[in-house]
Amino acid sequence: MTELLDRCFESVKERVDDFFKTGLVPVTLSLEAVATSSSKKDWVVRYMASLEKCPMYLESVNVLCSEEQRVDVEWSVRDVARVVEKLSCPVAGCVIPCSSLASQRTRELLEKQFPAMYFYGCMRDALWSLVQDIFTDNDATDKECSISVPFTQDFQQFALECKDLEFFLPIQANKINLGETIGSSINVMHVTARRRLSIKEAFTAILQAEPFLDADNVLNQLFLSGSNEASYDESRYPTEIEHLQNQLAKILRNPQFEVKLRKFLDVLRPIYRLLELLGDGTDATSLLISEVHSSFSRLAQQFASSTLLQSEEKETLQQLVRHHQENVLGSAHVLANLLDPVLLGENLPVDTMENAEQKLMSSLRVDGTCLSETDKEALYAQYMDFKKFALNQKTNKAETRDFRTLKERKKSPLQFWFADGAKWPVLQAIACHIFVMPVCAASSTRVISDAGVALHPICQKTSFSADKLVYVRVNTHQLHVAEVAGSSLVTEAQKPQRKSIANDITASMVV
Repeated sequence: MTELLDRCFESVKERVDDFFKTGLVPVTLSLEAVATSSSKKDWVVRYMASLEKCPMYLESVNVLCSEEQRVDVEWSVRDVARVVEKLSCPVAGCVIPCSSLASQRTRELLEKQFPAMYFYGCMRDALWSLVQDIFTDNDATDKECSISVPFTQDFQQFALECKDLEFFLPIQANKINLGETIGSSINVMHVTARRRLSIKEAFTAILQAEPFLDADNVLNQLFLSGSNEASYDESRYPTEIEHLQNQLAKILRNPQFEVKLRKFLDVLRPIYRLLELLGDGTDATSLLISEVHSSFSRLAQQFASSTLLQSEEKETLQQLVRHHQENVLGSAHVLANLLDPVLLGENLPVDTMENAEQKLMSSLRVDGTCLSETDKEALYAQYMDFKKFALNQKTNKAETRDFRTLKERKKSPLQFWFADGAKWPVLQAIACHIFVMPVCAASSTRVISDAGVALHPICQKTSFSADKLVYVRVNTHQLHVAEVAGSSLVTEAQKPQRKSIANDITASMVV
């Protein structure tokens, strides 16, 4: 059995290596730390590598650490470096969890060790950490944020009330499905001495309570006599139903209930909308890496402009957003905003844009060496020419059909640079390197589940043989998915170039 598993593993590994090597762009590494015990001293770190929108499973590593420190920083840096060096293909960078101080220090050290690669935090992880900060107080074990939240207890109590009302939601009400995207769902709040809620349950309960803003409609659907939609047999239990109706009406028509529901929805809905853009936990997302910076800024502005929040509450929420924005952002985000032909850095503060342009001009080759003086001069000239071209499209009536597809996001910046960026070859290589990277870390839990592998056994300490089996099962499935889906860049690569000086961009050419 072991010999058969080894042969299958080597066969699938060879196919995965070929898949990465023949890709038109570099791969992006991501990691996910999963606690395997309630004490959170035992962890499994899972590594994934994504090519465009297809993540592949690499390996799992067992880690023993203290509850306070989680995964040791020095160990993390060494292990990520080990995985990078094992890959026999170009690596654009790595997306790592950003909800702990250890993760931030890990990223800083990796940036020094691999200056040609990009390292930044997972946006999904940051948003869930923001939700956790809203619902849990500063005494919570896993809290890394020191910002005091004045309304935590109100959120917890109201979430519990909404949870108790879930049974009365109209049948046709939209159900909030968060899937496997919440890493902090294992964190439990002790709302009362006998009642507990997970972060996920609390978040979902308030969001799903929105139909209760129209109390009369809900009560009519539940108790209207003779209606096909009535949920109860009034002829059988008239007294009980009348009592239930009166109690529910008393709750829903309480002015304080409506005030709180509107206020808390005003806080949570903008976060949920961003999470919706980030997809279902796979590598697919409708949010671009160039839009991450502006998404956080817009979220802070939404809290600032709310008419339902007090000044202290607004300031607290804005501080939380800025805190998690800093945990996520890396140089790749601001460079992407700068090189997005639709954005052109327009949402960046002046000093941030200046720093981004300096970072762009000091770009390194894929092997970590500096650009030659000739290439630096070419890069500057190409960047200025690109800005002129894109500004002309944005501000004048010279907008082309291709640019409209970019504005409508029917064509991605990566597709633009891959197909139309050959007139700026040095800049094209840098842009392709950046835009291939995803906004979030690939969800190993979701990918493993989609491949039909039972999650419970692999959530325990992973043996070498078990890890090989997971590798074979998951990547056989993922290779099939990749074969069916194909590459979004193949059609772009097959288009005739407009100028004879255009060259095909491959992973080996990326700066």
